Amino acid sequence: MTGDGPVLLVRTPETRVAERRYILDVVLEEWLGLPYALSFHREPVVWITRAGDPSGISLSMPDTLLSVADADWLTSRSLPSEPLRRTRVEAPELPGAPRSPARESQTPHDLPVLFGDTEARTTWTADEKGLALNVDVLGTAFFFLTAYEDVVRSVRDAYGRFPASESLGVREGFIDRPVVDEAVDLLWMGIEAIWPDVVRRDDPFRLQLTHDVDQPWGVLGRTAPNVLRSIGADLAVRRDPALAGRRLLAVLDGGRGRVDRDPVNTFDFLMDVSEGHGLRSTFYFLAGNVPGEPDFRYRITDPPILDLIGRIRDRGHAIGLHGSHASHGSLERTAFELAALRQACDDLGFQQPSWGVRQHYLRLDAPRTWRIHEAAGLTHDSTFGYADRVGFRAGTARAFTVFDLLDRRALALRERPLIAMDVALFEGMRLGLDEGMARVRELVDRSRRHGGDTVLLFHNNWPIGSRRAERYRRLVSDLA
Repeated sequence: MTGDGPVLLVRTPETRVAERRYILDVVLEEWLGLPYALSFHREPVVWITRAGDPSGISLSMPDTLLSVADADWLTSRSLPSEPLRRTRVEAPELPGAPRSPARESQTPHDLPVLFGDTEARTTWTADEKGLALNVDVLGTAFFFLTAYEDVVRSVRDAYGRFPASESLGVREGFIDRPVVDEAVDLLWMGIEAIWPDVVRRDDPFRLQLTHDVDQPWGVLGRTAPNVLRSIGADLAVRRDPALAGRRLLAVLDGGRGRVDRDPVNTFDFLMDVSEGHGLRSTFYFLAGNVPGEPDFRYRITDPPILDLIGRIRDRGHAIGLHGSHASHGSLERTAFELAALRQACDDLGFQQPSWGVRQHYLRLDAPRTWRIHEAAGLTHDSTFGYADRVGFRAGTARAFTVFDLLDRRALALRERPLIAMDVALFEGMRLGLDEGMARVRELVDRSRRHGGDTVLLFHNNWPIGSRRAERYRRLVSDLA
């Protein structure tokens, strides 16, 4: 049960207090819905007791990451030692306590242990004083949610991104699992075993469909050679003569500024699919970029774009900022682009209560880009995913408050991590159409077990042609 005061009393070492309060706020309060009070001691252990419980029974776990020496903090010496030990995700048994049917139904599987008791042969140790969990759950969650590995390791790709191939999740083979959620489940199993009447928050699963508007039209605004190459691909690669014919008709329409028959104009289709399942899509628009820049495709003030934004709004879907190639490291540029997007919406007669962002090419320089987003007035980000690999970069699909590792503070910005993107599936991983759809289903099924948001990205220029459109429709129907 929960009340107005703290449910749990947490004692930790008195080091990195800002970091500790942040991760306790996310794990206990945001996710589990359990208020807590924090106090300190000198042991490298986290002790959890229940407020008002005279028995003194406790739950403990190692305090590994947040207790590293100052000289090792944010250096390679603080990274997990590889290969990682695995432990069993299973509920503990207290001596003399009946095993609950709910805990018996849990399917045990192996969890990679980033931080904790590396010598322990078991997940739990139990005695009359309580339970000891041999995994540093808070350190594990902190590592993933703050992009700790990105900050420590300087390796970057041609776009300035931390590559999936260099990540611990890919190297150790768990990128397709929400390991932070699994670790938090271990913590909850211990709390539930000791205090079975404590109730956790029920965070329902929510599918979030998003669409980056990089190329709104397949003909209008594109050069003749580009259009001819696309027609050739329609015939030779996609083997879709009807699509090629539609593109030819769009060439005739382009001279009159019409885009309704443009094959890349799938916006009504995407909204139809979402609405058919009671979902609300988010469309991220480039704004403020100018001709001559590498990602220039359109002006936010172009009449067809304004008409599109108005239709999206009228149908009840959301508008977001797609930060330009140059914006991820510039507050001035980000603020300018957000102002341009808001002005376009204002000219159409509406504003939104909050504004989200996803960076073009998923360019993210953590925590600098997050800090820029907060300062610009954005309320949520959905850039935190890999451009060439799908999976749980943050170790979770659930939204969470962002922490600035360098400024050592929680930001007024929430991250909605990106789980799967069409480009990553079919270009980065080179999966076939059916194989890619199956991979998305697996990821969503795994995140569904833990509740919260699950964000997918399909660009408007992906479901062109009847074959892709049907696969997308079927995917959303299966997942919604």
